[in-house]
Amino acid sequence: MAKGLPEKCRKCAMLSAEQAQVLHGKEGDNCWNPGVCYSRRSYVRHRDRINQTRSRKRKEGRLEQISVEFEPLSQLVYGVLVVYRKAGADTPVHAIAAEIWQGQEKIAIVPAVHCGGLVPSQVHTYVGKMLSVLEKRYGIRKFASQTRLDPDLCPLHPCPLKA
Repeated sequence: MAKGLPEKCRKCAMLSAEQAQVLHGKEGDNCWNPGVCYSRRSYVRHRDRINQTRSRKRKEGRLEQISVEFEPLSQLVYGVLVVYRKAGADTPVHAIAAEIWQGQEKIAIVPAVHCGGLVPSQVHTYVGKMLSVLEKRYGIRKFASQTRLDPDLCPLHPCPLKA
């Protein structure tokens, strides 16, 4: 069993560091040790939170992880549309790409293309052509989801934003 902290240290931890050094330093009872006292005082002030975090981690470590094998999930092929644009409703689309997934594994990509100079109807037309190619190759008629990424993450070089 771990020994508890002395009552003196518990009371000292509630004081400011300056007050504690005056009370327990050279002018006081001379028990102040800078190598120990700073961390001990911090631990005393935050021990409830620290112990709660430790307890939660111990409990999580004992939880059983159950994997569920579901054949249709591993065979499912779907597409994710990746749109590079700033946050906001009226911001222009910087670039478009797509990812093709089978289960939890990425099996193909449609490389990003810049959309600078394209009007929205042209962007929609390009996405439609992308879907027609994906339908022929993978049977994907529509994208399962859309991911918006910041244009600063655009993978294309040269890129007007990085010039």
